[in-house]
Amino acid sequence: MKYDDGIIKWSKIATVLFIACVVVADVFGVPISKYICYAYAEKSDDLTKLVITLVWYLGTVGAYVILISVFKLLSNMSKDIVFDRANTKLMSVITGALIGIGVACACGGFVWFGSSFLTIIALFMALIVMCVKVVFSKAITMKEEMDLTI
Repeated sequence: MKYDDGIIKWSKIATVLFIACVVVADVFGVPISKYICYAYAEKSDDLTKLVITLVWYLGTVGAYVILISVFKLLSNMSKDIVFDRANTKLMSVITGALIGIGVACACGGFVWFGSSFLTIIALFMALIVMCVKVVFSKAITMKEEMDLTI
């Protein structure tokens, strides 16, 4: 299992690096959102700046939730806890955060249409995580039934 442990270790390192990127995104969120407002949305009114900044920070909050949940999921897997209800709960948290990001981006779509594309991406990712959660739930049920027959 050395190969799998290496993948989990590198995935945890990548997750920590992504968390660091989100921290940087939080620090520079206001100037970045103003840049998005001017360069991409081609608007300079205060309402657009406010909405895009709110969407930016709501997105980073969702990113923290997702990345911390992924780190916990990877930690469970490194302990050989794979088909467990705790992991399906973490996947539910990830799905909820993705849906929240999608809703925030949909609200941002009222001032900048480009935000709507982020909505589609977030909701598509939520669908994928939800499908994996269903597979995990089914595997847990099958495992529990097999444990009862032995």
